[in-house]
Amino acid sequence: MKKIRLNKKQQYWLLQIVGWLSIVFVETINYTFFIIREFVWAYVIQFCLLAVSGLIASHLYKNLFIKPATFEKSLSKIWGKALLDTFFITLIMVCTFFIPYIFYSPEFFSTTDFLIQFLGQMMNIARYVVVWIIIYYLYHILDRNRIISQQKLIVENLAKTSELELLKSQLNPHFLFNALNSIKALVLIDAEKAREAIIKLSELLRFTLNYEKTPLIRLSDEIDEVVKYLELEKIRFGDRLEVNIDLQEETLDAKVPPAMILTFAENAIKHGITQLPDGGTIEIKSTANSHTLKVEVCNTGELKDNETKGIGLKNSSRRLQTLFGEKAELLLKSKSPDKVSVSIIYPLKYSNHE
Repeated sequence: MKKIRLNKKQQYWLLQIVGWLSIVFVETINYTFFIIREFVWAYVIQFCLLAVSGLIASHLYKNLFIKPATFEKSLSKIWGKALLDTFFITLIMVCTFFIPYIFYSPEFFSTTDFLIQFLGQMMNIARYVVVWIIIYYLYHILDRNRIISQQKLIVENLAKTSELELLKSQLNPHFLFNALNSIKALVLIDAEKAREAIIKLSELLRFTLNYEKTPLIRLSDEIDEVVKYLELEKIRFGDRLEVNIDLQEETLDAKVPPAMILTFAENAIKHGITQLPDGGTIEIKSTANSHTLKVEVCNTGELKDNETKGIGLKNSSRRLQTLFGEKAELLLKSKSPDKVSVSIIYPLKYSNHE
């Protein structure tokens, strides 16, 4: 069965007609069963005229005096205008109600009964007009808030996307220069090893060109690229570089920011292994409990004060905060007198989303 969908204009007229006709129903029931206790067609006709005048008055007043800019003001000004609108729409309807008296009983306007009936009709009709105003105003206030919320989400998403792209674009040169330096050292020493290094570099370049297309990748895919990078460096360092990788099986499908662990491995080489005449060890571990994922890169070396203020570390921390929120952590610390550790920690529920 095909669903019928109404546009805003159709919804408006449907609610207008149903809403004002409900006056006829409510007042007819009220007079028939509770006030005069009998059904009188004259009253029904009067209620129908009241409903028609309400529909016409509210529609014309809406088009002439309630502009879209009204709902962009503060709530106090919006509801202040709503109160005035209630009064004026009611006044228009009541004046319409007394128009026939001009033709067949003009003297009625000079009597006390006119004032009493006028005020009574104002109070009676205002009950229905205020309901119309509340519903109409609430609809537009909520619709305005919905649009603002959607725009805010779009702006936030654009801001996050732009920030991530900026951060990743800052990582690419950092990686490329380190890799090219490794090859430069090999070209004059060992052509065969240089050729192997170029092949591995081309694979890493392919990765750096593709990883920007997605904010997260599987940990196992990230480690594959880290291994290629470390193999490239091992060609240069030889026995001076030892690599140990220990990944908990449950973490292999977890999602991590692309090239982040690769950047940690680069820094381990640049600030750790390269500075040591005898070289050292790089260890990569991943663990997970029921709530948290932790990936740690540990290298031989000493932690210097200037290393805690590097742009790569700041970028990585900002990426984590952007992707995973306040609960994400990046920790750089001395694990022992001759070891430096950098870890990323964030809720496991985030690491499993696409």
